[in-house]
Amino acid sequence: MFVDEISMKDFRNYAQGGISFSKGVNIIYGANAMGKTNILEAIFLICYARSHRYARENEMIRHGSSQASIRAKFNSHGRSFEGEIKLFPNEKKQIKMNGISIKKTSDLMGYLNAVMFCPEDLRIIKGAPRERRRVMDFGICQISKKYFYSLSQYIKVIEQRNKLLKENPTDDSLWVWNEKLLKHGSDIICMRKSFLDLIKNHAASVQKEMSGENLDIIYKSSVDIKDFSSAEAINEQFERELKRNIEREKAFGTSLVGPHRDDFEVFINEKEAKIYGSQGQQRTAALALKIGQLLLIKEKTSQPPILLLDDVFSELDETRQSYLIDKISGMQVIITCTALPKHSKGKKIKIEDVGGNVSALGG
Repeated sequence: MFVDEISMKDFRNYAQGGISFSKGVNIIYGANAMGKTNILEAIFLICYARSHRYARENEMIRHGSSQASIRAKFNSHGRSFEGEIKLFPNEKKQIKMNGISIKKTSDLMGYLNAVMFCPEDLRIIKGAPRERRRVMDFGICQISKKYFYSLSQYIKVIEQRNKLLKENPTDDSLWVWNEKLLKHGSDIICMRKSFLDLIKNHAASVQKEMSGENLDIIYKSSVDIKDFSSAEAINEQFERELKRNIEREKAFGTSLVGPHRDDFEVFINEKEAKIYGSQGQQRTAALALKIGQLLLIKEKTSQPPILLLDDVFSELDETRQSYLIDKISGMQVIITCTALPKHSKGKKIKIEDVGGNVSALGG
């Protein structure tokens, strides 16, 4: 799996630009604020139709432009594809694959997979629960279209249910939303637990190899689940929890129980990394989780995803750099940095400011 080339028009700070990649290591370098991260974001968009940042679609459109577009030529499972995404300020985005419109984002999943690692990913360990839910959501969506569907339906249910709880909590139709909440929520909980168990095995091995430390991941469901054996078993426990909390939910006017409040905890040598881990330990654990995700996707799809590394080498010591370089051999890697690393190998691409606006990519 690899990207051959990507072109952008009125995307972020790019009026227009295109870049081609090698199948191995690609190093994009240049001064700060040139738009290096935007290139990785564009690739991520082609994969998942959403940004790796917390960004609205209109924020990705170049100032003064009516729309933005991204095209990418890539290879997946031995076949060539051309994907295109157009973003509009007040309209739904348009997605095409080989010229054919894709109406549902879930149908985009699986064409092209990528794992992004950036300095902000330290938030995985010490940030808010939504950071860790995001890790689970992006990770599982790459290997399960069913999860993407369940998650998108669950989000819609929560929005409607919260509106009803706030505006008319005694409405008899609340039971309809409860049933949908239980169905999609139980599927999400079941798949998240399975995903964390799988990624934990990979991440624990990586952590042990890098630091000699033991890593563990504990799923923290907001639903008091004792039996994770099936979605049906989870549904029964979820229903009991929902009944116990329904009066509190009506009083607060919001849904208090469900996977929208999930979290997971990372432990290093049996101590919670968020509280007791040093910055170095937290950084290593975050890297271990990302490599674990990469290895799991490779295992489930029979091909490695593209690895996007946004200015992470400056955050890693030489030991971790060497370990990462060893792990990424045999896959396409796209790295951004302000200066070329020592003894760097691979295709070098320099980003330059042209005429006051970054509109060309030098290579």
